[in-house]
Amino acid sequence: MNDLTPTTGGSRDQAGFTLIETLIAIIVLVFGLIAVTNLFLVAGSSNTVANQATAASDVAGQILENFKAQPWNSAQLNATSGSFNGTPQRTDRIAGVGVINSWWSITDVDTRTKFFRVRSEGAGLLSRGRSRAEFTTYRTCTTPVLGCP
Repeated sequence: MNDLTPTTGGSRDQAGFTLIETLIAIIVLVFGLIAVTNLFLVAGSSNTVANQATAASDVAGQILENFKAQPWNSAQLNATSGSFNGTPQRTDRIAGVGVINSWWSITDVDTRTKFFRVRSEGAGLLSRGRSRAEFTTYRTCTTPVLGCP
C-alpha cells in the first residue's frame, strides 16, 4: 500500500497545503499589509504637519526679531495691531512646505513698554491648528536717547 493515499488513513506529511489553509494565510497577509500601509499614511501626514510647524516657528521668530530690531519710535511699532481671527497680515510661501499665515499685535502696556504677540500657522487642511507657533515678548525703552518718552 501507498502511505500517501487518503483512503488508507496513512500519513499526510507530504500531502501539502489545503485550499482553506492557503486562503487563511492570504487573509492574514492582507490584514498585515493594510496595517503597514496605514502606518505609512499616518507617518507621511505627521511629517507634513511637523514640517509646517517648524516653518511656522521660523516665520514667527523672524517677525518677532524684526519688531525687536526696529527703533523705538518707528511707525511700524506704533501703528501695528491686528486681529488673530481675521485676514493674515503676512503670507509666506515656503518651498517644499507650503503656505504659512501670520498675524501679530503690538499693545502699549505703558509709555515705555510694549507687548508683542506673533502667531504663525500652516494653511493646509491637516495642519491648521496643529502647526501653530505663537511667541510673545515685552520690549521696554530704557534709554531716552532712542526716542522713548
